[in-house]
Amino acid sequence: MTRFRLRYAPSPTGYLHIGNTRTALMNYLFAKHYDGDFIIRIEDTDLERNVDDAIDSQFDNMEWLGILADESIKHPVEKYGPYMQSEKFDRYKELAYKLVDDGFAYRCFCTSEELEKEREEQNARGIVATKYSRKCLSLTDEQVKEKLDANEPFNIRFKVPENKTYTINDLVRGQVKFESKEIGDFVILKTNGIPTYNFAVVIDDRDMEITHVVRGEEHISNTPRQIMIYETYGWEIPKFCHLTLIVDDSKKKLSKRSGNALFFISQYKSQGYLPEAVFNFVSLLGWSPKEEREIYTKEELIKIFDETRFSKSPSTFDMGKLKWMNNQWMKKIDNEYYLNFVKSYIDTTRFPIANVDQQWLDNVLLLFKNEISCAIEINDHLDIFFEDVVVKKELQELLATLGNWKELIIHFEKQLTGMTEFNEDNIKKTIKELGQELQVKGKELFMPIRIAATTSEHGPELAKVICLLGQKKVLANIQKMK
Repeated sequence: MTRFRLRYAPSPTGYLHIGNTRTALMNYLFAKHYDGDFIIRIEDTDLERNVDDAIDSQFDNMEWLGILADESIKHPVEKYGPYMQSEKFDRYKELAYKLVDDGFAYRCFCTSEELEKEREEQNARGIVATKYSRKCLSLTDEQVKEKLDANEPFNIRFKVPENKTYTINDLVRGQVKFESKEIGDFVILKTNGIPTYNFAVVIDDRDMEITHVVRGEEHISNTPRQIMIYETYGWEIPKFCHLTLIVDDSKKKLSKRSGNALFFISQYKSQGYLPEAVFNFVSLLGWSPKEEREIYTKEELIKIFDETRFSKSPSTFDMGKLKWMNNQWMKKIDNEYYLNFVKSYIDTTRFPIANVDQQWLDNVLLLFKNEISCAIEINDHLDIFFEDVVVKKELQELLATLGNWKELIIHFEKQLTGMTEFNEDNIKKTIKELGQELQVKGKELFMPIRIAATTSEHGPELAKVICLLGQKKVLANIQKMK
């Protein structure tokens, strides 16, 4: 059996986002499930649009997620390299000219102005899908030589076979057919010697022995052009898989302009999402396991991956589901991992955590392990422990609806003041006895105590919060309410 080899081939014109993370992840799971190789190749031929730190950013964020390459510019294998297109220009040029010599491609000397005029004329005749007129295909050898001697610039165009049907068995869409008559002769090597995408990608996939091409559906229109090139060289064609779109709440393609969704992986990292949760969430965008479960480790996903279970419908990016999933992972990780992770997201300009007892801090942070959706949210909960918080007006108005709350708070203050052992058990006991003594329970018992003692309406277990706030701070908070 042929060893499975799959690749993720980003362009360094931008940063790792949800869409290309999904592509990388599906290639990774596919390869690893079959004990194959996952390759990262850099398609950097668009030199003017390349962003200086994009390559490093792509690798950093994929490594953070746990999408690790077997081969890349960092881990090259001489047999398959180079792993950057900009290091292969001679290879592309050699193969492009071979097609010219063999009669499968030709030099096109048309200027951009001439090509634009052609398009306008075709549009005027009602042709929407315009094609190159093949004007330069009819040039004689003498005419070509004359233009070359005059140093006229040229592209190399692939000569599309006439009246031929191309068929692929796509892993998502099944059998897909393309007619060559709908495709014009396309450029494979530009005037500056740089290959076009459809040419370079075929050469690279052949050189790297790629067996499966898994990519977004926007590439499906490129597929017939690539098949033509494979067939012209007599090369084996890989299997294709075109993933459906990821859409936002409005059913439009997910982009950096989509609603409240964070788009780039670095944003999730900076917000304090767990890499395990993001990996888990993205793996279920356009793919589903046989089980009804939704929480999976990377190892479990590799084991259960099945390429027949790609969705045929667009998948909706649900930010609420991602938050839920990250919260589930927060609960799942051990306390030591949680504490180390969440501490790095604390705003130390507001909360000087270096100056406090670290065991106390750990206990405070653990209060919210089951509460927060991402680590940065911890900063929404620490103010009551570090700052002098005043009860908001709307909470004071809420208290007014809760019976004789002032009498309850006076009794609670008296009990706390006389408490010689200020601990969680004694606090619980005091609240229970007060409820019995004053004949109040439920919201009318717990809400006034929570608001007065902690200055907050919501939070984890009340006795734990009060205990960690400390006797002095709780009594000071209650004094402000009297």
